[in-house]
Amino acid sequence: MYTKDQFFKLINTHIMEYGYHITTVTSGPNPRYSYSIGLSDLVNFEIIFAGGIIYLKDEVAIIFDAVVDKLKTEKNINDLKIYVENLGVFSLNNVDDSWCKLMMLGVFDYYKVNKVKAFQIIPDSTHYTLDIPDMSKERTDSTEPIWQWLNQEWDYPAHINSTVITNINTLFGEEITELTRWENNEWEMFAGPGPDVKKEDVRVVPLGTILGIDKSVLPALTLDIGEGLWRDSRESEWNNWE
Repeated sequence: MYTKDQFFKLINTHIMEYGYHITTVTSGPNPRYSYSIGLSDLVNFEIIFAGGIIYLKDEVAIIFDAVVDKLKTEKNINDLKIYVENLGVFSLNNVDDSWCKLMMLGVFDYYKVNKVKAFQIIPDSTHYTLDIPDMSKERTDSTEPIWQWLNQEWDYPAHINSTVITNINTLFGEEITELTRWENNEWEMFAGPGPDVKKEDVRVVPLGTILGIDKSVLPALTLDIGEGLWRDSRESEWNNWE
């Protein structure tokens, strides 16, 4: 854990070497998100990538680098298209202040400002998962339930840092049909048969992400360790694994 002085020193080092620093937030019930610190000196705004857990952390860094490289030569943000090999095509969209104030605390702290201008990195439609919010609009719990714990108290009978092993199909909106509790704070929840899920399609997400996507999995929280449930569809009743 860095002290504040050490953190600022690290930021300054990264800005000097790379032009910006990336802060990634992964703890708690909210999806992972990453944002820049230092781009304001170059382009007068920062960038943020929220959700998109289909991308691994190293891939997010590659996306940031590609966006920053494009920003150095392109000034028309609205029509910007950034192609990243094997990862898709990305664009930028304005971020409402309500998101900045809750998620980009490092920028406020580093620059000692009361307002931050930011743009959201948006993947193309084939890579757009349910955990990616529309940050151009004012944030509300009703419109973005997956992100409600940015300012709401965690009130479920599970640890706030509980996780779910799931598959990419779930994050694209396919219904969860089987789930198992393996530890006090760990579940598996899959869209489709778990044994058929390929290793490269597995992701670990906060329990809060899954509950924001589909509250019909709430019975999972009362399972004993080793117990599981299955169903044919979201409209079906859950059945106990024999």
